[in-house]
Amino acid sequence: MFETITSMMLTYAVTALWLIVGTAAAGLPYVKGIFQRKVWRTLLLWISYIGLALALLWFILIISQWVRNGWWFVEGIVKTILPIMLIGYVPLVLYTLPLLRRLRVSTADVSSSDSMVTTTDPRLLIPIYAAALASGIAAFHTIFSQPTLPGLLEAVLLIALYLFVLVVPSFIVIRRYHAIMKGTFTVAPLWKRLLKFALAGLTTAIVAIGVVAFQAWSDFHASKLPEASDMMNHHWLDEGGGTPTMMTGHQHHADHANMVEVAKLTGDISAPADIHYELVAQKREITLASGAKIEAWTYNGEVAPELRARQGEMVEVKLMNRDIDKGVTIHWHGYNVPNAMDGVPGMTQNVVNPGESFTYKFRAEQAGTYWFHSHQQAAEQVRNGLFGSFIVEPSEETASYDEEVTLINHNWNTDQGEKTAFKDQDRVQKMQVKPGKIVLLRLINANNQSQKYFLQGSEYKITSIDGTPIRQPDRLSDQTAFRLAAGGRYDVTFTMPNHPVLLKLGDSTDLEGPSVVFYGNLPPDPKSFKAESSLFDPSQYGKPADSELTSVTRFDREFRMVLGNRLGFYNGKMNYLWTINGEVYPHTPTLVVKEGEKIKTTFINKSLSEHPMHLHGHQMTVLKKNGKRIQTPWVTDTLNVNPDEMYEVAFIADNPGMWMDHCHILDHAAVGMTLHLMYDHVMPSFEAGVRSGNMPE
Repeated sequence: MFETITSMMLTYAVTALWLIVGTAAAGLPYVKGIFQRKVWRTLLLWISYIGLALALLWFILIISQWVRNGWWFVEGIVKTILPIMLIGYVPLVLYTLPLLRRLRVSTADVSSSDSMVTTTDPRLLIPIYAAALASGIAAFHTIFSQPTLPGLLEAVLLIALYLFVLVVPSFIVIRRYHAIMKGTFTVAPLWKRLLKFALAGLTTAIVAIGVVAFQAWSDFHASKLPEASDMMNHHWLDEGGGTPTMMTGHQHHADHANMVEVAKLTGDISAPADIHYELVAQKREITLASGAKIEAWTYNGEVAPELRARQGEMVEVKLMNRDIDKGVTIHWHGYNVPNAMDGVPGMTQNVVNPGESFTYKFRAEQAGTYWFHSHQQAAEQVRNGLFGSFIVEPSEETASYDEEVTLINHNWNTDQGEKTAFKDQDRVQKMQVKPGKIVLLRLINANNQSQKYFLQGSEYKITSIDGTPIRQPDRLSDQTAFRLAAGGRYDVTFTMPNHPVLLKLGDSTDLEGPSVVFYGNLPPDPKSFKAESSLFDPSQYGKPADSELTSVTRFDREFRMVLGNRLGFYNGKMNYLWTINGEVYPHTPTLVVKEGEKIKTTFINKSLSEHPMHLHGHQMTVLKKNGKRIQTPWVTDTLNVNPDEMYEVAFIADNPGMWMDHCHILDHAAVGMTLHLMYDHVMPSFEAGVRSGNMPE
C-alpha cells in the first residue's frame, strides 16, 4: 500500500510543480534585467530538476510495485499511463532542460529581441505543458479511473485524447514564436497578457471537459441496467483456460436434453422436515440499550433472530413478507445449500413480495456458525436489519464447552446517529461465568466493513473460521487482536479465570462501542485497556486444512479477478464504482465450470479499499498470499483481500447451479462488484431487473 499511496501523492505534487513551471515559463520572456532573468531562469531550472526527480521516483515506485507485488498490480498503468508519461517527459529532458541550462549560464547581455526568441521557443514551453498534462492524467487515473486490463484501443484513445488537449496551448505557443521570428510581435500590457493566458487555459479546459463530457454521456447511457436479464453476461464467458464447456459457442441452446434449470436444483427434499421455522419480514421500531431508536426491518420483529439445527436434520424455513415493499429473500451465508435454496432474487428464486411467502428446505450438512440475510437490494435491507444467525450443532460433539454465547455485530442508523451494537446491545454487557468453565463465543460480523476484536484477561483459541474447524489451534495471548471480514465468522474459546475477561469490539484504545465483560462472583469495576501487541494471522495458525486441494499441482480451470475502482455511472447515477477486471455488473465476466472440476481463483486487489470476496455455495481453500504458499492453508467462504494483496484460492465445483461471487461490502456489490459462477449444464429459471422486481446485490 505504501507504493500506491506514495505514487498517488507524487503525481499530484509533480502536476502542481509543472503547472508552476509552465506559468512561470510563459512569463519569462517579459522579465526585464539581466540579473532578474538569471534568477528567474535558475529557479525554473531547479524546480524542473525537482519535478523530474519526483517523476523518476514515481517511475521507480511503479517498478518496485511490479517487483514486490507482481505484474497485475501495474499492468494498467504500464499499458496506458506510462506511455503518456514518456511522451510528456522525454521532450522535456531532450529540449527544455538543455535550453534552461544554457539560459542560466549565459553571461552575455543579449538583446531584448534575442531573449524573446530564446524564451518563447516552443521546445522550451510545449514539453513543460506536456509534462504537466501527463502528470495530471496520471494523478486522475490513480483515484478516479484506475486502468485495468486495458485493450490496445483504450490505450491508443487515451494517447489521442492527451495529444488533442495539447493542441490549444501548442498552437498558441507556436503562433507567438512565429510572430516573433517575423518581427510582427508586439509586447502587450500585462493585463492583456494575463487575459490571453487565462483564455488559453480556459480554452484548453473546455476542450478537455468537452471530451470528458462526451465520454460521460456515453458512459451514462451504457450504464443503464437492462429492464430484464437472466443474470449472465453472454458476451464475456470466461472458461478459465480449461477444456471447452457446453457454454462454448452457446452450444447449450441446442442441447437442452442435457441441461437442468436452476429451479429444479432443490436437492432431495422428499423427507419430512425435522425442524421448522417461520420468519415474517416486517418493519418495527427497535430501541437499543442506550435508548437510541431504529426504524428497523426485521424477521419476526426481532433483531437478528437465531435459528438452530443439528447436523443431518432436514430444515424448513417459511419466509413471509408482511410489509417490506420491495420484497425480501433469505440467503444462507456460507451455507452450501442446493442452488434453488440460495435466496438470490432473479437467479435462484423470485423475490417474496408483501403478502407472499417462500419455503426454504435443505438438509443441514455442515456444522458451525453461519448467518442469513436478505439478498434483495442487500445494501439497504441488511443495513436496516434483515439478518440473523444460523447455528448448526455437530451430530457428534468433538469439543466440549460449558457456556455458549452468540454475538452478531452491526452498525445501525438511529435517531442518535450511527451506533454499533451486538444485536441491540450498544453498551457494556455483563455475563456471570464460574471460574474454570469453558466459554464458546460465536462471533458474526454483519457489518459492512471488517471489524477488529480484542479479548483481554485470558488466553484463547480461535477454533473455527467461517464454520470450518481449525486443526490443532494454538493458544493466543490476550494481547493478540483479531479482525473479522464483513460477513465472516470466528468461533473463539477460553477458560474462565478467577478474574474478569473483556471482549471488546474495535480498537483497544477506543472506550466507546459495545463490549462484553465476563465475571465470576462480583461484577467488575471498569478497567483500562492494554494495547494489543499483535494481530491474528490465520495463515500461520494451527495445522493446514485437511483438503485435497492443498496438494493439487494442476487445476482444471484458473480464473483471475482484478479488483479496482473508478468514478463513473451505474444505472444512470454517478457513483464511485468498484470493478472486477475493469468492469461492473452486468458487464463482468461469467465464470464457467464443469461439475467435479478443481478450480483456482486469484484475487488481486489494486483498489483503495478492502474487499471481502464471498463465493456462494462453495468453500474456498486459501493456498497462497502475494505469490507465496502460506504456512497453514485454511478454509473460508468470505476472504478479506486488502489493498495491494493477492490471494490464490481453490474450490471443487461440487454444487451445480448459478452462484454469485461478490464483495461483501454490500455497498460495493450494489454498484457492480459482482459476477457469477455458472455450471455449464445449468439454465436460468428467473430474470432480474425492474420488470420482475428481482434486484439482487
